[in-house]
Amino acid sequence: MSAVAWQYGPEGVEAELHGLVPPEVDPTPAAPIPFDLHTVETRPRLPRPLDLDEIRRVLDDGRFWTEYQAIVHCRTGRTVAFEALARFRHRSGRPIPPDRVFPLLRDEPALLLRAELTLKLHQVEHAPRAPVFVNLDPDSWTRAGDRHQNPFLALFGSAQNKVVVEVTEALARTEALAARDMLASLRSRHVTVALDDVGAVDGLLSFEAMTEAEVLKFDRSLIPRFQNPRYRALVQALTRMAREVGAHTVLEGVETTAEFVLARDLGFDLVQGFLFKDRARVAGR
Repeated sequence: MSAVAWQYGPEGVEAELHGLVPPEVDPTPAAPIPFDLHTVETRPRLPRPLDLDEIRRVLDDGRFWTEYQAIVHCRTGRTVAFEALARFRHRSGRPIPPDRVFPLLRDEPALLLRAELTLKLHQVEHAPRAPVFVNLDPDSWTRAGDRHQNPFLALFGSAQNKVVVEVTEALARTEALAARDMLASLRSRHVTVALDDVGAVDGLLSFEAMTEAEVLKFDRSLIPRFQNPRYRALVQALTRMAREVGAHTVLEGVETTAEFVLARDLGFDLVQGFLFKDRARVAGR
């Protein structure tokens, strides 16, 4: 049994998630709350609706941080890299879901570029001593400069840690020219490129993007579909192909020991997910 399977087996994560004992219920009825006509009810103030002005304030006030999720080797169980994920919060301290922030930013390209530069600088500077995976929007890359002079190139090139730049399969298709230029420039500077969301439900298999990427990250939505023998056979063929051409494979969304073992049996090199939440790091919260 691997180190990870031992440390995060059913006695660990499964017990932690599902073995919680509910508190005992006191059968004695609670006393009625007295009513006071002159008491003024105070309600907590709700955070203002999220819009571009609020996102600007989030950046101005530094109300963001980076969560570094562990990427684990299937054979050794060791943490070999981290993925840097941006996190945001209201003034109240409540978190703002990133999937609410970035769709708004894409409607304002200049603000998106500012956010990308700010977040990537934070993610690279505060990264743990290991390779760090970062996401980069091809449109921001194009607006920042060209393949010869670009602040993202300078940032990644001067980083103390190895930087792996992720581009989603969907972006590789919808913004094909920008993505192709970005990937070619990064590879010319020896920056490793990863193709994200391989096998997503709404994705299409892009041979062009797959052959250019040095890391293939398979989408978490594949895990329940592994019950289908055809999906398992296809994924095994892709992991074997990647191994033959010298690329690495990562399965995202691994939450249980059984899923970790399945990923190893299907030929994945690396895994990432909630199973390894205790290995995550946080910077700048």
